[in-house]
Amino acid sequence: MTFSSYNMETVTKRRVVVGDIHGELTGLTAILRHAKLIGPSGKWTGGETVLIQTGDVVDRGPCTWECVRLLRELQRQAPEFGGEVVRLCGNHELWLMRGPDFFYFAEQTRPPVAEPEKLGEELKAEVAIGILKAAHTDGCRLYTHAGLRSKVKAKLLEEMGAPNNIRKNRVDLIALVKHINDKFQELVARGEFERHPMFWIDKTRNGGDPIGGIFWCDYRSISPSERAFEIPQIFGHTPSFKNELQHSHSLKLINVDAGMTEDYGGYRVYLEITSEGEIVQHALKKRTSTRWSSVVLGREAETVKK
Repeated sequence: MTFSSYNMETVTKRRVVVGDIHGELTGLTAILRHAKLIGPSGKWTGGETVLIQTGDVVDRGPCTWECVRLLRELQRQAPEFGGEVVRLCGNHELWLMRGPDFFYFAEQTRPPVAEPEKLGEELKAEVAIGILKAAHTDGCRLYTHAGLRSKVKAKLLEEMGAPNNIRKNRVDLIALVKHINDKFQELVARGEFERHPMFWIDKTRNGGDPIGGIFWCDYRSISPSERAFEIPQIFGHTPSFKNELQHSHSLKLINVDAGMTEDYGGYRVYLEITSEGEIVQHALKKRTSTRWSSVVLGREAETVKK
């Protein structure tokens, strides 16, 4: 399997990837400050860096609105300096947009998410204008909330009208991501959040579909997949519950959700892809400390000197 790499300007830019936030403003700001993306005032200081957040910004933790608003503001500021903030949609954002039952946000989050219906409508409006997306690519990797299984990929390529030989042997990531985002906009506008393969929920997540779609796929099911790694992917959704990220197939599949929410351990971990292409994991050694560990993945013994 080969894939297209057309966006070389983006590939040579530094990229910072942050997984599920779940209302943990303290964890988010700690990561952004360590990554030098914001300063003491909370404004963008990342220059031309591309920040990619893989979804599930909302609920569980106490500061859903604050986290959403911070990312929105950074998304507005970054282009002034040549940077970019990519905001991807997670399954918890889907719950908000789908409505009308907001039991989880009212009863299972402490304190409850204020005005969940209003936030859901705002998120739908952001999907409509393309600033909240289902997928992203830098030309080399695919970024989604939970990862793309090969069976879902095949169905997407079939929708695109790709010939059989293209579906089997070549994937144009730019065209694939455009199709995913266009289809996502269309389905959200129609209020359809279930039937399309990208919304599939498999048994691992208490669903009834054969595999999980890009919002619901569990790392435990995608990592042993025989073909999902043919497209290098970075995603979140499945917390590792420890102070490191999960990865497999020689870093072709990377899960950036360590568990930022206090419910999952409160881990502060993020991924950096340098302009030279090195993949670096940054982790706060202890929640009560200010010491960070930075390790080049694939060369775990090498600590990056900062």
